[in-house]
Amino acid sequence: MKPPYAVLMMSQRTVLALVRHGETSANAREVWQGSLDKPLSERGARQAERLAQFMCEQYGNAVALYSSHLQRAQETARAIGAVLELPLRIDEDLREYDLGAWEGKSYDELFNEHDLWQHIRTDPHFAPHGGESPRQVVDRFTRALRRIARAHPGACVIVVAHGGALSMALAEIVEGDYTKWGRVMDNCAVSELALDPEPELIQFNQNAHLEGI
Repeated sequence: MKPPYAVLMMSQRTVLALVRHGETSANAREVWQGSLDKPLSERGARQAERLAQFMCEQYGNAVALYSSHLQRAQETARAIGAVLELPLRIDEDLREYDLGAWEGKSYDELFNEHDLWQHIRTDPHFAPHGGESPRQVVDRFTRALRRIARAHPGACVIVVAHGGALSMALAEIVEGDYTKWGRVMDNCAVSELALDPEPELIQFNQNAHLEGI
């Protein structure tokens, strides 16, 4: 395992500590929630509390905390901010992939009845029934990450966001193609990304702090 942020500070690289929000009832039921604004479940709230302690131990020198505007991300971020004494900065470009009329459908329905993942892989401009296209999601999310990194040179910044959009953005940044990624972060897991001088995914899906929840 590579060293945590505290050791990497010697390199003076800006490090983004990327966090997926805690569990919601939709996550537990394997339903796509996208832009639907739901709170954390009881389990998700416990995950956020445990995450906050981990972030205090591993990322205590973070200088800023950003979050999507959606409730589940804000609740997770506020738990971190309370422990680290960091104000929360909202960036709507960090929101989840909006599937329009297909939101609220199960992953099984989206895969077997609507071929969503096939559409995503083959057509970057496919926008389901009033939702966003993959290209729109990737462009806004990567733009947000680069903007946040530029604002805090040589520092650590915590960014709380969503599994789908995070996966697509990481694929675009690290692999150069948003379709070349088969991994989704667990709820309240942490990954580390440096963008300069070259993009590097330092760690992915740290989740040991969630054991027993």
